Amino acid sequence: MRHLLAGGEEPQTTPPRGKPPQLCEGCPHRSTFSVLSEMGCIVAGDIGCYTLAALPPLQAMDTQICMGASIGVGLGLRHTLPEDQARRVVSVIGDSTFLHSGVTGLIEMVYNPPATGHVVIIVDNGTTAMTGLQEHPGTGRSLDHSRAGKVVPEEIARALGIPNVQVFNPVKEPDLFARVLKCALDSGTLSVFVVRQPCILAFGKIKAYEKAIAETSCDCACAQPVAE
Repeated sequence: MRHLLAGGEEPQTTPPRGKPPQLCEGCPHRSTFSVLSEMGCIVAGDIGCYTLAALPPLQAMDTQICMGASIGVGLGLRHTLPEDQARRVVSVIGDSTFLHSGVTGLIEMVYNPPATGHVVIIVDNGTTAMTGLQEHPGTGRSLDHSRAGKVVPEEIARALGIPNVQVFNPVKEPDLFARVLKCALDSGTLSVFVVRQPCILAFGKIKAYEKAIAETSCDCACAQPVAE
């Protein structure tokens, strides 16, 4: 358009074709969603960078409605689908989204469990990757990257009484994750699996933040808890 407005008359080259959005090369979520795709799971997804797993080449997400809906939608599918299909349903939610609005779904899972059980997978990349690598309550750092309280998703799941709670490295342990997931789907056990590996875009920054916190930490007596 600018070329035409400027009065140019020579033919223009054809612009290159656009590339559909995809998960980053080397993203730890790729491994997790590859397992789900290979196993033919019905995936209730959520809002985050991992939503891109719905697109080719993975095509490993079947629903995505609103922030925090993945667990409720997954439970609904478990309650209503025929048993053979219900046993393939998993809910996938990111670490920041889980802490923002996924905990209530987990409570519902404990309170009103489907007959076939359910599996919730928390893809924990240690940051809020979709909107700019911000901190969240699970990172242990405040928005200015200083030390803060840390909420651990698997501890929440265990405190709620979920019987099968495990943590995996999706990059180093994909085969183990796949075996344990298959067992959980077959057995009908209520399960929460945390697949944890830092976002490749945030990894260096996280190391720098943690180093800065360690260098500025106070080890004096005033920082120690007072014995009662």
